[in-house]
Amino acid sequence: METELKLKIDAIDRSRIYEHPLLVDNARAVPSEHQLVDTYYDTKKLDLWRHGVTLRVREDGLSEEGSIRTQTVKTASVSSASLHQRGEWESALSSAVPQPSEIARQIKVERIAKLLRSPNVAEHLYPIFTNTTHRTIWNLDLPDGQQVECSLDSGNIDCRGQNLPIEELEFELKKGNPTQLFDLALALHRDIPLELSNDSKAARGYAMLENRPPEPVKAGRVKLLPKMSLENAFRCMGFNCLQQMEANMPGVLNQSVESLHQMRVGLRRLRALLDMFEPLAKLPPEVRVSLDWLAGELGATRDWDVLATSTLDEITTPNQGRLVALATTQARSLHQTLVLSLHEPRYTELLLQLNGWLHGRAWRKEEHLSKKSALAKRAVDGMTPLLKKAEKRLISRVNSANQHDASARHRVRIAAKKARYAAEFFSDLLPNKAVKHYISALSQLQDRLGSLNDLEVAKTLLSGITEPSSTQDGALAIGYIGLKLQQNTKGLASLFRTTGRLRMASYK
Repeated sequence: METELKLKIDAIDRSRIYEHPLLVDNARAVPSEHQLVDTYYDTKKLDLWRHGVTLRVREDGLSEEGSIRTQTVKTASVSSASLHQRGEWESALSSAVPQPSEIARQIKVERIAKLLRSPNVAEHLYPIFTNTTHRTIWNLDLPDGQQVECSLDSGNIDCRGQNLPIEELEFELKKGNPTQLFDLALALHRDIPLELSNDSKAARGYAMLENRPPEPVKAGRVKLLPKMSLENAFRCMGFNCLQQMEANMPGVLNQSVESLHQMRVGLRRLRALLDMFEPLAKLPPEVRVSLDWLAGELGATRDWDVLATSTLDEITTPNQGRLVALATTQARSLHQTLVLSLHEPRYTELLLQLNGWLHGRAWRKEEHLSKKSALAKRAVDGMTPLLKKAEKRLISRVNSANQHDASARHRVRIAAKKARYAAEFFSDLLPNKAVKHYISALSQLQDRLGSLNDLEVAKTLLSGITEPSSTQDGALAIGYIGLKLQQNTKGLASLFRTTGRLRMASYK
């Protein structure tokens, strides 16, 4: 199992990488140079890729042993956010033709071995794309005894006439703690701008082959075990949130409205998690400030997306189309600005800090967790006060809320969201029927309050219109929104009372 951290660099910074003291001072020897030609094989139906497997034939023309060929099988990444962990098997080849049945002998995972031996695969392989790379490798011996292989790649992927440039830095852990990879990346990033690269070269090649835009990624289920410590449960939840954020990054860079929404959901889930565990795992203040900055960047763009694609559809004014066009133009402009923000060094630094903090358990003051710490409890026991706290906050807010007060509604919405996320995070450890009912009820409340909040946000955005031809249209729309708010708040007090009586049936 290989553990890697992949980072993109700018081609103009390649020479600075070679000269950086972090590599020069810690390298075991002079770096080795390799000219690699990687040819990826699959069937016409992409049977390997669809089963989470890649097969590559590599020719290394600058190997110390002379030109050699190897075939490599890798599994899909089981990454914890930015860190990639894959199964990997390798064997020598005497020719450029892959021998899947031969490499299958050393693979103990029966599903993969059986796939490679299948006649439908073994007899129908053909080259689908090629990656040509010049690679420089440093073997680093770090002062604390940890060992890391650092690879600098420059080249391109060739897929049926399409070419994608590759400029990438990769840290692979050989001995030690994965946290070290993030520390190394942060140290380099302070001098040379880097960006996280969550897709393997194989994934990028297949994306070119399938020629479709990145798809939005919803939150996956947090998989918890009954005997897991509360600390390990917290880390699983944190990585789950980061995975959702990072998985939607390609779509956001492609200016996808839905990818932005899902990235923002991932960030909201992460912030809710950090608030829930605040007394137990305190995030460094500077990282919290950067999280707030990112939330502002995503939120501003999302507000105009909602106005352009949803809220204005509910407003009937004489020149509704003109307002939609204006909102759409503003949303597109903010998407372009957001792309620039996500390319800023601050964003990469934030993700490296968050990953390093979670992997390194940096909330601890000591190496080993004290048995007296709440984090040392079994998650099934330690979750109860956290869930009850979120539940109590929600009940307090709904019982004191005025349905016509927008700020009070917003406070209820935030509390409902945090209570729902808390239940979702711990759902594996909660009674199935009870937690489903609880989450469903909170989701309905969130949807109702979310629609009202969208109208309130629309009022604010429309009141800021300064374009002379649309000012009057905006004023008419604001008046219509006021009427809509009056209509949609009816019955809310009853919903609040129902929520005030809502409880999880029991905790295990």
